[in-house]
Amino acid sequence: MASKKLKRWAKVAAQLVIAVLAIYYVFQDIDFEELKSTVLSAHIGWLFLAFLAFNASKILSAFRLNYFFRALRLDLKERFNLKLYYLGMLYNQFLPGGIGGDGYKVYLLNKWYGNSIKMLVSATLLDRVSGVVALGFLAFSLGLFGYAPEALGDYSFLLWLGLIAAYPCYYLLVNLLFKTFKSVNHITNLQALGVQGLQVLSAFFILQALGVETGYIDYLTLFLVTSVAASLPASLPGGIGIRELVMVKGASYLLINETNATALATLFFLISLLSALGGISFLKLKKPKS
Repeated sequence: MASKKLKRWAKVAAQLVIAVLAIYYVFQDIDFEELKSTVLSAHIGWLFLAFLAFNASKILSAFRLNYFFRALRLDLKERFNLKLYYLGMLYNQFLPGGIGGDGYKVYLLNKWYGNSIKMLVSATLLDRVSGVVALGFLAFSLGLFGYAPEALGDYSFLLWLGLIAAYPCYYLLVNLLFKTFKSVNHITNLQALGVQGLQVLSAFFILQALGVETGYIDYLTLFLVTSVAASLPASLPGGIGIRELVMVKGASYLLINETNATALATLFFLISLLSALGGISFLKLKKPKS
């Protein structure tokens, strides 16, 4: 037990160090006062639309996760599942180390319904993987229409390679390691694209709030890349620090404004944090009556 706690806190410490270093490097490249002014001057109306689009993505994401649960013959009512999802979002933001919202959901569902922990973990893991695949697919797609091919030069073929290979590789993974979920593959993939599409829409609204007038495709391509980076285990919840670092470094390659790119990452994080706080309402969530 002591060893597990030590590993958990070691992971938290490592994530904090990475986040601090990332933020340090960000502020070597951009002016903090300019970033603060840019964020504070963002148009509140557009930010509200970004907030709505983000939460629409989370509602659809909750529906998607429920399809994975149904493949395990775990029939959760959509309203209850949505409450559980927002509670998981809250824990993902604030619980340390490897506990997180996914772990808490697995714990509760195993306790209440007796489903195998291994299969519940597989469902939540595949849910995450399908989301990352959708992020990559959309990033490759958008990248083809922006400055990315010029920035990549001789390696621009990687955009096409990634676009073509993303879903065949995912389907191969499911067929090899997650056969239980084959029956929900098609619908969950479509939902994953819808989820990430709504988050791209949220990012677009943030760009409108910032008064950005050009380079939308490049900003949004980079936003998708940062979302992939933020999902890595080495990052803190919400990808704080990592999102900003990738935005700053990527902006220099795509020839877009670094301050606006960082402001986009910062505001998106704040919207996700504010949305996660909605899970406070469900801290005393109980097993629904049959």
